[in-house]
Amino acid sequence: MNNRLILIALVIALFTACNSDDYDAPNSFSDVSWYTSGFRDTIVSVSVNDFASFSDLSQGEISHKWTIEQGSYFLDGPIKRKDSIYDDFIIKPESLESTDKTVHVLFKEGGLKKVNLYNEFKEYVEFKGADGFVFPSKEVGGKWVIDTTFVVDVYDTIVPQILIRQNGVVVPHELESDVITVEAGSELEFVDITTIGRPNTRAWQIGDITSTDSLAVIQLNQLGSFKAALNISRLGENIPADYDRYNVAATINVVPSSLPFEVAGDLVELENQTIQIPYNGEFKPFADQKAHFTVNVNGTPFTISSIGLNSSNATILEIKLQDQIYRSDNITVSYDGNGTLESTDTRIPAAFTDLPVQMYQHEAVRYDIEDGGVNWTTKDDNLPTTTVAPSTEQAASGQYSIKVDAAESGAWSGFHNLIDQYTLTAGVTYQLEYKIYKQAGAVINMNGPWIQKDGETVFQFWNNIVATAAEDTWVTVSPGQRFTAATTGSDYEIYLRHNGMGVIYFDDIRIMELDERP
Repeated sequence: MNNRLILIALVIALFTACNSDDYDAPNSFSDVSWYTSGFRDTIVSVSVNDFASFSDLSQGEISHKWTIEQGSYFLDGPIKRKDSIYDDFIIKPESLESTDKTVHVLFKEGGLKKVNLYNEFKEYVEFKGADGFVFPSKEVGGKWVIDTTFVVDVYDTIVPQILIRQNGVVVPHELESDVITVEAGSELEFVDITTIGRPNTRAWQIGDITSTDSLAVIQLNQLGSFKAALNISRLGENIPADYDRYNVAATINVVPSSLPFEVAGDLVELENQTIQIPYNGEFKPFADQKAHFTVNVNGTPFTISSIGLNSSNATILEIKLQDQIYRSDNITVSYDGNGTLESTDTRIPAAFTDLPVQMYQHEAVRYDIEDGGVNWTTKDDNLPTTTVAPSTEQAASGQYSIKVDAAESGAWSGFHNLIDQYTLTAGVTYQLEYKIYKQAGAVINMNGPWIQKDGETVFQFWNNIVATAAEDTWVTVSPGQRFTAATTGSDYEIYLRHNGMGVIYFDDIRIMELDERP
């Protein structure tokens, strides 16, 4: 705090010395200026039980007064660097007014507080601030008055408050005798409801599990008794820092689950060709289990190279195959139930048969139109009777699609992405895929999707799938042509068009790296 007072004093001295160069006063005797410990900040920020300083640098005033609010106190120095409690520096008797040129104000209540400066001059003066700001004096009763109020944002000391919910119900946690019993694989919700002190960062810790969410949904998989805590803080430029730790008194007791130990989501292939199988609980470490799993690729069993656990999540089994797999493959996984797999809470996983694997898509770009279609521009050579616009009438995914309504045929009706372009890499082969919804009665013989680069055509995916596509349902269009980019660039575009009439919707437009089985 002593450093702050010294800095303010130096700046005030400097300001006074330079004031005649920076600002031409109306005369040589009267001038107005001020300074605060918030420097250029419009609102001065301090912690509760801390102080801010204000200096009136005016010259030639005939009266001068500072006024503060209840819960604020004028201080008298000197205040040393080691001082952190300022009650002993409060000026007695306590007053809400001061005629000192520089005041130090202690704030003992949180919220927005006001410090008012009221000066009277015998002639007109004005305060000139940054960026051309001018604060003129006003004539009151034959005197020229500068009446200005500084706003101080006083941050309270952080007082943590939390809720813990189990199955949507708030459970007691405040007493050492409180016990929260949870079946392994189940979740608890930890909710930060702190309002006092305005924290902006948090870190939950439950056993060895951590989360920085204000509402942390924590799945508890390991058996045992655990304690929880919340580390909460306020950090940022020009605001006072604060920190607190809330230790949850209750004990969290994780017991074996009464639910079957089973697959708890979709099987997926990662980009590195790993197949992941998610379960509703953690696995104990295990030995080789390859003999008990079967992975069929297009109906043929493939040799399993390894089966293990995900390195950061022991609820996920990972399978690697000996041979390469492709996005176009149809892959299923089976488990005979005879292995030695076991959860950390002693449950045995059941057998399953032919669960499908969702293959990694190798997307270079995907447009789902969920930006409301702002990326798409109507082609300038469209028929004047054609309208192209985002629509919520039909959607293959999400809420939006692009609706093309051609009242007549004979020329092109199309649109392209001129705003959010995409990147392709030289030497990489790509394929196009999109979804269409052909409204009943539409007569459209072909689509002519193009890849353009900086407005120039580089490839066209001719196809007539739309001509025989089912009406009033979403159909995936995947033209057979393939495109190998000649140059790397971030200015590629898609141009979609047709030459018929009627209403058709487009959605989920994507370009993918070629990943087909040879």
